[in-house]
Amino acid sequence: MVTKTIDVKGLDHVQKEGLIFPGIESLKGGDTLRVVVEFNPIPLVYMLKAQGKFQIEFEKEGPDEWVLNVTKTATEAEQKKQLKDLIGELGKGEVSEEAKGRARELLNKVDATTLGLLEQELIREGVSHDAIRSSLCDIHLEAMRDSLVAKRIEVEAPHPVNTLMEEHKVILAHLVELRDLLPGIEQAGSLDDLGASLETLQDIAHHLVEAESHHQREEDVLFPMLERHDVVEPPAIMKMDHVEFRKRKQALFQVTHHPGELGFVDFQGKVLDAGEYLAKELESHIFKEDNILYQIALQVLTPEEWAEVKRECDKIGYCCFTPQDQIKGGNVVGLDLRPLPPWERHDKIFEIWDAFKPGETLQITNDHDPRPLHYQFEAEYKGQYEWEYVQKGPKDWIVTIKRI
Repeated sequence: MVTKTIDVKGLDHVQKEGLIFPGIESLKGGDTLRVVVEFNPIPLVYMLKAQGKFQIEFEKEGPDEWVLNVTKTATEAEQKKQLKDLIGELGKGEVSEEAKGRARELLNKVDATTLGLLEQELIREGVSHDAIRSSLCDIHLEAMRDSLVAKRIEVEAPHPVNTLMEEHKVILAHLVELRDLLPGIEQAGSLDDLGASLETLQDIAHHLVEAESHHQREEDVLFPMLERHDVVEPPAIMKMDHVEFRKRKQALFQVTHHPGELGFVDFQGKVLDAGEYLAKELESHIFKEDNILYQIALQVLTPEEWAEVKRECDKIGYCCFTPQDQIKGGNVVGLDLRPLPPWERHDKIFEIWDAFKPGETLQITNDHDPRPLHYQFEAEYKGQYEWEYVQKGPKDWIVTIKRI
């Protein structure tokens, strides 16, 4: 994209036309010509608008000088080439302010599907996954954040994308907590200095590890469905991220739940290393999934395919923090017992269970092993249910109970 300026103030009519029209004709898609005149060029504006090939904008309107920006609308092929060139430039490391400006301008015109498929084309042309991941750096996200969010397609519960995005909100809240804790951990001199922060850190690490079913639903269900539509590389990049996130989350979980096994300096270093990485990179990853990958999926998958995705996601199960209304639908109803007082839990379970038809499943999340509930089912509903542990502790238990 190129911007040129032609100042025709003081020239006669023939001289003005001899500069303006050849300048406009020489524009390529995305290029802009700034025309500076001493009077309102409204006839020129109407003529160019009638052609339907230009975007017209007044930069200045009198009284002694008018500046008209004439931008030639890029064809789809031109737009793709510009975007591919830009992504390649952003992936090289140092990014100039001029490139940032072009990124913001161009990405405002591009939807998430085009962006994802162009990145896929780059990989097929020989650009490495790592280079593409680098291209989605902070400036890339900064440039496209507002435009992508503005164009985002929203879906209601219990659509699988709605569920995934609601889970992202919970994960992001934990990342904010984690980021807020890190300065205090860096300044602490011992475990005792951490006080209640250590328990909060353990809780955050636990919930980050609990997000595994979220990643599994993406990798085992959503990503393969996208591959049916030849959307291959964007999911591959996300899966590469998942591998690194698993390592960092497990490292954070292990060190925070066994703090006495290391000297404090080593404990501190491991927490800061994993915590800083997750707080930055996982947040960026979530933004890319919400605004690029999921948006591609919403535009290419059919309603029948989404129904299949929902069924397969229900089989895998959900995170312990998934809101109940997000997983209700089809044959599965989720019930989180942890916020309820103990004396209300069994009544709530059987209120739902008694309304079930054969084939429907209740998935409960509890803060202890619900073995007494299993005994009650065996006594009152023997032969009428199937009981399966999805997760056995250490902090939360998840069980599915299917009516047969």
